[in-house]
Amino acid sequence: MPSLPKQPSSTLSGAKNAQCDDAAATEAMAVEKRNILSLVLHQILFRTAWIFKTESVIIPAFLDSITEAGWVRGMLPPLNRFGQSVAPLLLSDRLSRSSLKSRWLAKSTFFMSLPFLSMGGMLCIFGSETPSWMVLFFLVSYGTFFCIHGVNQASFNTIQGKLIRPNRRGRLITIVGYVGSPIAVGAAWLLLRPWTQSVPPKFAYIFLFTGTMFLLASFTVGRLIELPDPVGTKQSINASKRFAEAWKFVKADHHLRRLCLLSAMLVCSQMLFPHYQRIGRNMHGYSGQMLMVWVVAQNLSAALFSWMSGRIADQRGTRSALRWLTFFAMFTPLLALLMQRHATADWYWLTFAWLGVVPVTYRMQLNYALELTERARHPIYVSTVVLCMAAPIVLSPLVGELVARTGYVVPFCGIALVVAGSWLLSLSMAEPRHDSFVPAVIE
Repeated sequence: MPSLPKQPSSTLSGAKNAQCDDAAATEAMAVEKRNILSLVLHQILFRTAWIFKTESVIIPAFLDSITEAGWVRGMLPPLNRFGQSVAPLLLSDRLSRSSLKSRWLAKSTFFMSLPFLSMGGMLCIFGSETPSWMVLFFLVSYGTFFCIHGVNQASFNTIQGKLIRPNRRGRLITIVGYVGSPIAVGAAWLLLRPWTQSVPPKFAYIFLFTGTMFLLASFTVGRLIELPDPVGTKQSINASKRFAEAWKFVKADHHLRRLCLLSAMLVCSQMLFPHYQRIGRNMHGYSGQMLMVWVVAQNLSAALFSWMSGRIADQRGTRSALRWLTFFAMFTPLLALLMQRHATADWYWLTFAWLGVVPVTYRMQLNYALELTERARHPIYVSTVVLCMAAPIVLSPLVGELVARTGYVVPFCGIALVVAGSWLLSLSMAEPRHDSFVPAVIE
């Protein structure tokens, strides 16, 4: 029987290498799938915590229960935005040099639970007769929470940039919207509804539950599979150096500069967050349970916008998703004014349903920042964008006083025009996934 001809050694070697490549690719896809599911689990618990402290409903309603000062309500957006901006910028270099970014995500999520657990504990001790210093204690806790959240946000986006491919990051947003929002809404229906119907609302229970969910979310990060990066030299925190570095990147990269300008314009919509619930609470037919309805409406719509924008981002690019999100965002203040004039409180949930587009837009901006540069610069790019969102927020107390003195029409219409400008700016932004896109060269 004639023997079979021998295969050339180069052919056998090539086939073997191809099999190894296929096996490596299959393993990489399995690891990425596990990491996506782990991040989804983290975000489900995170979103459940967040729905119980919604910035446009629960937090300002609680603050109104302990003080009537309009300027104090106007302090919420600056504390929120400056906390999220300065802290991650100062720590961005340490984050980029760290070996395991997931440790930062786990620790920051854990520490986010502490302000709410402490606030809930204080309310349990004092009950409805809160002392006068509780306002200051709340503002300090609130500012501390958002400093930690800024680091958490930078860590989460850095982890995304390291572990998830660009054309699958939209899928992460979509799955979280699919699964996380119904779970968060179910928890709100079972727990938040009776707690807000109580007179006065049981804010102590709300805050304790919020802190517990953040605590549980911190434990899910251990499921991530992350290869260690080379450990960089640990340097002392130098605030002036961090700000100078951020400014250097903004000057050198016109794509980043345009994104920062868009973000600064769009974040002006956040100045109105404390006032949306106040409009509804002064409308005819308002009852306490509507707080829960508004929270649910905002979170369900955020899930819908997340699903739509995630699919658009994966299929057509993050720029396309960002364009239509900013387009919808500019109508939110106008819808609130329209509902105030022509509807009762029973229909005011539509305002919060439309408001759900705003937080999704913030997340899409950071995804866009990740695509502008290489992975090593993700922390500084993300923190720079977030920092640029802080500058306009210094005007928030003035907006609060303007609302108190003149009503809602002038500030709401003015900010709607600013957000419309951000949409016009998005029309001239580049798509990083196009072949013609050239990243900035920064020395």
